Amino acid sequence: MRHSGKLWHFHPFRYSALVAGLILVAIIPPLARTDAAEPTTLEVKATHGLPSLHHSALSRFLATRMTEAGIANWRFQPAGGETSARDRVEWTFRLNPYAGGEVRNFARALASEWGLAIRRPVTIEARLYLNGEYQTLVERQAVIRGGPDDPDLASAVASVTENLLGPSGAAYQTITRQFPASQAR
Repeated sequence: MRHSGKLWHFHPFRYSALVAGLILVAIIPPLARTDAAEPTTLEVKATHGLPSLHHSALSRFLATRMTEAGIANWRFQPAGGETSARDRVEWTFRLNPYAGGEVRNFARALASEWGLAIRRPVTIEARLYLNGEYQTLVERQAVIRGGPDDPDLASAVASVTENLLGPSGAAYQTITRQFPASQAR
């Protein structure tokens, strides 16, 4: 039985064009999605705050300063309620005791003292959660006044944000370890 040459004829050029077309269809949509991908929105939550900033004001302050850090592919919004978002950054501020030659005072500073530009050493921690799962932590020591106009606090928040979410930050390294390039293909 003989088949018509038009239906079953093998031509190398047609086969190559078909393969090239299938490759383009497979490659172009993922590239288009990468370029047009929406930034991930992270909820910003302060679990332990500072005496000079009310809890909700601190979350707004942090979200604003994180946005000003200019990290690509991330958006920040202050926490808005009791429940935690699946994608979030939780900040903790712990006042450190004074050290050095002076007499140590471990009593909490009065809220009114914070307005008098008293600088305090603090430990700042930022924990990243993606899809409800803990990813990584960045910790930094700083000396701050703690008010909403404190440039040292703003600088410390920007530094922690860069170390957490920047191109060479802890989140990038954690995600790269979880999904190596050989598995992503």
